[in-house]
Amino acid sequence: MTKILYDAAIGKKTNKIPLWLMRQAGRYLPEYREIRKQHSTLTMFKTPKIAAEVTLQPLQRFQLDGAILYADILLIPDALELGLNFIEKEGPKFEKTIRSQNDLNSILNLSENIDKIIEKLSYVGETLDKVKSSLDSNVTLLGFAGAPFTVASYMIEGGSAKGEFFECKKLMFNQPEVFHSLMNILTKITIAYLKMQIKAGAEVLQLFESWSGALSADQYNEFCLPYTKKIVTEIKSHAPIIHFFGQGAHLTKQLLDINPNVYGVDWRQNLGKVSEQLKGTSIAVQGNLDPLLLYSPSDRLLKQLENCLIDGSKHPYGYIFNLGHGCTQHTPVEKVAELVKFVNNFKP
Repeated sequence: MTKILYDAAIGKKTNKIPLWLMRQAGRYLPEYREIRKQHSTLTMFKTPKIAAEVTLQPLQRFQLDGAILYADILLIPDALELGLNFIEKEGPKFEKTIRSQNDLNSILNLSENIDKIIEKLSYVGETLDKVKSSLDSNVTLLGFAGAPFTVASYMIEGGSAKGEFFECKKLMFNQPEVFHSLMNILTKITIAYLKMQIKAGAEVLQLFESWSGALSADQYNEFCLPYTKKIVTEIKSHAPIIHFFGQGAHLTKQLLDINPNVYGVDWRQNLGKVSEQLKGTSIAVQGNLDPLLLYSPSDRLLKQLENCLIDGSKHPYGYIFNLGHGCTQHTPVEKVAELVKFVNNFKP
């Protein structure tokens, strides 16, 4: 059976608009919360049976075209033994940070044995394998990783940067050689990690450049672009890759240089204008409804959703519907159901 999400990801126009949702598996689902009562978040990520169940939960409720791996972008630094914990109401925290050459030295030996790091992350491959065997034949399995700058920012800050990226930029500007070394390490591991996911059954990959909006275009060119481009170029030869930019409207030239299969567009941009900017390429688009519209009255939600679908469906190289960021913790389940039904019934 045709997998329309995969087809759209390789640039084909589809008769129906494929959809999946960032964070479609997670905290807003009551069945997820029941499992979460019994296990820590990290335990859930690292237990393939649980992670596979959570990955499949939204597909048991909604008619979706993609299943996104239940995991986290910070599993690579966890494998580098920085001491990852998920703190209730605070988010991810690291016991160790990378803010100097000495700090970097503490992970250098580990990072040189990439096979061993991938072995530590083998639970992700096991999860993908379990999910793959349970998926309907028309559903595309998606894997993912964080882009090096986004992951590095957590490693440097010790958690979420909360908007300023103070420690991260301080390291970039004062010790650029340390920052570039860290980015190089993350790039090599991320390539190996995504290849492992492909081998385990992932058919489409997404690279989360969640914090690209923290950088000016010049800063992105110097500190980020070469590493992201290397990952995308390498992975594209094995499977289609979606590059999601958070707050990255000012980085269109950089996106074109990176040249992913799909541009994951955040909610701040207009899909019609993005499509214009991509003329002459073969880059598909994904996105980009504001996830907080799922809290709004149905008439507003469906009107904005229709506008999004109209703009996206006009794109000549393939279009995947998604939110412009992930489902939030208290997203109403009934609004997700309403959204999914509307997209599935929409005629391009």
